[in-house]
Amino acid sequence: MTEPMDFTELTCTNLMIKLKILLNKLPQGDRVAFFATREQVDNTCSPFSGQGYQVSWDQEAENRYLVRLGK
Repeated sequence: MTEPMDFTELTCTNLMIKLKILLNKLPQGDRVAFFATREQVDNTCSPFSGQGYQVSWDQEAENRYLVRLGK
């Protein structure tokens, strides 16, 4: 896993596109980490967990979450 990227400025749609591209390139057993807002977590984590990805997040600040998605 690399240093978490900051995606808090992206719209939820742009974040979903960015994550799909990153996850397609991700080797099996690896994961991607990024910072997101509460709205982004609500709108992106459920769809990915429903597709079989490992999803977890921890609150870092008032509206900042560290999200991890893995294959």
